[in-house]
Amino acid sequence: MGSVNGRRFQRNDPVRPHAGRAPLRRDDNHDVAQWFETTLGTALGQVTAESVTRLVPPGYFRTGFQAGFVPVNLLQRAESPFFQSFTKASACANNSAAGLICQPEQLPFAAREIDLLALPFVLDFSLDPHAVLREAHSVLAPEGCLVICGFNRWSLWGLRRLLRLGVRQAPWSGSFLTLSQVQDWTRLLGLELVSAASVFYRPPISQARLLQQTAFLEAAGDRWWPLFSGAYVIVVRKRAFGHSALLEPVRSARRRTQKPLVSALPRQVAKERLRVLRG
Repeated sequence: MGSVNGRRFQRNDPVRPHAGRAPLRRDDNHDVAQWFETTLGTALGQVTAESVTRLVPPGYFRTGFQAGFVPVNLLQRAESPFFQSFTKASACANNSAAGLICQPEQLPFAAREIDLLALPFVLDFSLDPHAVLREAHSVLAPEGCLVICGFNRWSLWGLRRLLRLGVRQAPWSGSFLTLSQVQDWTRLLGLELVSAASVFYRPPISQARLLQQTAFLEAAGDRWWPLFSGAYVIVVRKRAFGHSALLEPVRSARRRTQKPLVSALPRQVAKERLRVLRG
């Protein structure tokens, strides 16, 4: 047991490694974080942050938490933001915010405590993305929002990852989950889809000059080939328990009037019985 700003928490059970993948070393997290500081990673992070700002619905988010390696602030609307840190020396996205050393599968928060939770490109590099989503669902407050960003497998980015044989370096070492997979997993947890968008249609090139010259593909791709974007952003909401029952009045059941027994008798006998009853 421990505490964060007076909040008590309990760590979950150890997470089992995802089948088919070797456990991530501490250096792997550092490599992914370093890639997001490159020219291509920075451009992807900026476009993702702009999309998240547009997609998150308006509202009051008291406590926010952002996990992952992207050095951008996706918690602009949270009053008290927290960011994940892997070491004491790692810098968080906002110097004025608190950095917590933790793992996405074991967040140091109590149940139903986070109002805005951001997972930018976390599921792609997680050993167990199911455990990450279950933990996110546990700490998310009712009517709280969960932001998920990931690489699109069916794109030039996914093709480049597929063609890189042998040992893959970041970010090609990630799983590159499909959008339909992530939507199915969130739906099974009872999370309601709020908004979604495809982002970053530029090819995975590292030269800053070429990235700037291909910036026109952002508008063209969003119109003509949205399914082949390099990344995606989805926002889901945790529905409050019994919310619909509180808003919708319970309709009283209609009273069933018992039909006369004479309806099952022959027609002539039924008419005679009705005449006697009316008379």
